[in-house]
Amino acid sequence: MDDALKIDTGTTSFSSCADRFVKGGYKEQFPFERQLEMIAAIEGITGVALDYPSQYEDPVALLALLDPLGLALGMTEIDMYSSATWRFGSLSSLDDRLRSEAIALCKRGVDAAIEAGGADVQLWLGQDGYDYPFQTDYNEAWARLVDAIEEVVCHRPEMKITVEYKSKEPRMRCFISTVGRALYICERIGRPNVGITLDVGHSLMALENPAEAAVMAMQQGRLFHLHLNDNYRDWDHDMIPGTVNLWDTIELFYWLEKMDFDGWHGIDIYPYREGGAAALRRTVESTYRFREIARRLIGAGIESLQTGERAVEVIDLLVAEVLK
Repeated sequence: MDDALKIDTGTTSFSSCADRFVKGGYKEQFPFERQLEMIAAIEGITGVALDYPSQYEDPVALLALLDPLGLALGMTEIDMYSSATWRFGSLSSLDDRLRSEAIALCKRGVDAAIEAGGADVQLWLGQDGYDYPFQTDYNEAWARLVDAIEEVVCHRPEMKITVEYKSKEPRMRCFISTVGRALYICERIGRPNVGITLDVGHSLMALENPAEAAVMAMQQGRLFHLHLNDNYRDWDHDMIPGTVNLWDTIELFYWLEKMDFDGWHGIDIYPYREGGAAALRRTVESTYRFREIARRLIGAGIESLQTGERAVEVIDLLVAEVLK
């Protein structure tokens, strides 16, 4: 495995970082071209993760911006969450016209990502879910959801399609809410180019162990992309990785290293009140540091302690290797 990690990031660190209280944001919103330049100035970031079609539609024009900066297109996320058009769902919509529009949008995004040399196309279906009991026909919605994702996956088999799960927001309950549900979809479809994006914060929100979730996905060859961040397990705060759940983050990197994960490490943070460049630099440095710690733990023989479930000795080793 190449020693240099593939790291991409969205542009949020150089956006206004608005929330529902300060709708104008907490800092300056830089123009898109300037955001790309600022990302390119961060050592260790090799790609960008962009939304289609809200951030780019023309792959040729996009490459004209990325190539001089030495950036690749990592993830393309299909934007079916930021418009009220999809408020009652996109790929699971019971409205045939809207569902067809959503499928067509996904296919156009896949075509654009291929032309731009992108790594994968992500489906985060935050509007596909429900808010109230008895509101939704689960049987019909799930059938439509899986069938639509399969149609997108089969559109261009050479492009990886990733499904990102999240328990809530913007819907109070999202259909694809856990690693198990995401993997269920992958196995139902059964195509080699469908997998998952493991967002650490979403896994924490679902009260999962991100390391265990990653292992489950890697066992099936379905872990395509990571979103690195952190939170307090109650909301999607998108904090700098490892700042709250340090041990969970280290354990995740231990298993990524042990099972030879070679996909993209995506930075998915919202530094509302922090400097965007500083937050990205901290995240890149931490990502490499976590991998270094993982390699030390493997070299220190932690596997033999796991075999005997010798928890106290595991803790002793962690303290010796990490807190030194």
